[in-house]
This record gives sequence, C-alpha cells and structure tokens, in this order.
Amino acid sequence: MAQRREAWLDYVRVMSIFLVVLYHTPPRLPLLDEAVVLNLRMPVFFCISGFLFNEVKYRNFFTFLKHRARQILVPYFIFSLAFYAVWLAVHWRDGDLLRPLVEIIKGDPATVCKPFWYITCLFSMQIIYYFILRVVRRGWATFAFCAVVAGGYIALGYLIPDEVNLGDYLHVWRVEDALLFLPFYAAGNSFREGFAHLSFKGDTVRSLLLVALAIASMVVMGEVYWMRDNTRQLWAGLFLAIRIVAGLMVIPAYLCAGKAVASWLGRNKVVELIVVSGTVYLALQNYFIAVFARLLGPELFDGQPWLKFTIALLVMACIYPVAWFIDRHARWILGKK
Repeated sequence: MAQRREAWLDYVRVMSIFLVVLYHTPPRLPLLDEAVVLNLRMPVFFCISGFLFNEVKYRNFFTFLKHRARQILVPYFIFSLAFYAVWLAVHWRDGDLLRPLVEIIKGDPATVCKPFWYITCLFSMQIIYYFILRVVRRGWATFAFCAVVAGGYIALGYLIPDEVNLGDYLHVWRVEDALLFLPFYAAGNSFREGFAHLSFKGDTVRSLLLVALAIASMVVMGEVYWMRDNTRQLWAGLFLAIRIVAGLMVIPAYLCAGKAVASWLGRNKVVELIVVSGTVYLALQNYFIAVFARLLGPELFDGQPWLKFTIALLVMACIYPVAWFIDRHARWILGKK
C-alpha cells in the first residue's frame, strides 16, 4: 500500500514543505511560528517518512545503508559542498575557512545550508529505527519503546549537572534530534494501516474529536512557546516533552486534511514534482528568501506580516523551475537513477 503513490501523501508533504518555507520567512510571528508552524512542519515530515519506511525490502543492514546513503547522503554532500564553494568565493579573505567544511562533515552545515539538519537527522533516525525493529517488532510496542527512548533522553537532562549539555556529545549527525523526533517516525510506521484508513468521512464525532485535538495542541504550544529559548534546563526539557505530545495530537487531523484536499483536487503533477524535489526546496529556500529580503529591504520586509505568506508562496514558485530541471536532467543530484 505504501509503495503505491498516494495523492493524499503528496498533499500532506507539499503542505509541510510550504510550512517549512513559511517558518524560515521573516517577519517572525511568535504565536504563528511557535504555536502552529513549529508544531506541524517537522513532526509531520518524520511521521510520513516513517509511514513510507518498509524494512522488508532490504535484505540486510548493508543493503539498507547503501539505499539510504544514495537517497540522503548524495544530495546532502552535493548541495552542501556546492554552497561551500560559493561561500569560499565570497569569504575567501576571511579567517576560519574550514569551519563550514567541518560542519558539513559533522552533519550540521549551519553556515552554508542550515535546513539540511533535517536530512542528517533523518539519516541517523532511520539507522536507529532499523535496529530498534530488530528488537521490538510489534506496532504499539515499537512506538512505546521509541517514546521511552525520547522521554529517557529528555529526563537524562535532569540527572546531569546544568553545565553539561548532552547535545554537545550527540550533536554529530544530529543524533540528539533523531532521538527526540523518533516517536513521530515510529508512529508513522507502527500505525501505518490506521493512518491509511483514517479520514474525516463517515464519522462526525471522530472528525470533531481529531479537530479538537489539533486545536488543543496548537493552544498548548502557544502557551508554552516561551519555554523554548529559556536558559533553564528544566523548562527546555518540558518544552521538548510537550512538543512531542502536541505534535502527536495534531498529526491525525493533519493527515485527514491532506486526504480531504486530495479527494477534492485529485492527483496533481505540480504537487508531485514539488514532493519528489523536497530536498531541492530544503536546500534553496533560505537563499531565495534572502534575495527577496534584499530586494524589498529589511524595513518593509519586517513591517508587513502579510508578506510572510506572499514571499513564502513566491519562493515556492521560484524554486519550481530549478526543481523541474533537476528532475528532468540531473536526477543523480537527488541520488536517483
């Protein structure tokens, strides 16, 4: 079922891609970005990735690793090194020219392509989940085990001194984020059949309950967003735990919304191309946003909140020709044949 192209999956993913672009587009709107967009973009991405994961088709771990490396590491290093070359051309007179290269090797190219943290996090997460399935292979048990792993990592922060940051030791290839987001990946994979048949049709009470859960999750995130940047480890840990729970609350309604849109619009080639070119959008979005910011000027850009949505849509449209060209003539950049 997951191997066949499903229109609703494409709409869910393209909505999430837009939310990622919207999140990175200024001006920063705390309640919108922290209560709604932050709660929807990455949790849904990881959930859908888990939904599409099928360990049966891999004969062994090395076959799995080879496939994942081609699909994830090839575009990661191609885009990161290309942006690093451009960065060198601009900053060749500055010091510390190797810092971006070290970041790329560590899996966090914050200087040249910050959104790519998602790619390295997904790679680490899939490896962790592959071995978890070798130990726990039952739906609810697998999800519960992954939830315990995430909760244990958060709780561990309370048991060590405040001056010790676990992220400093697990930051390589974003292992710390892989542990935290693991429940979303496990939910998508463990409850695949349930998510596949879930919709707003046929049961009004269930639909209202899913919508109520989604609204409640956003309200909760709006109330606790101040915890995110709090320097106290206690508040930071609570924020992470609340974010996981709130993200799980909103996912069912989000998937049903994608199905509703798919039933209304049907399959769409533009949507499909954006989805298969998600890495291109992830790589180029900040550069296109910076161009619009330069053209409009910081004062106008920051003073008009409605521009946030407009620029995000324009960025999506401007990247599309690049995505089309790569899909037609350079699919090897995305690790595809």
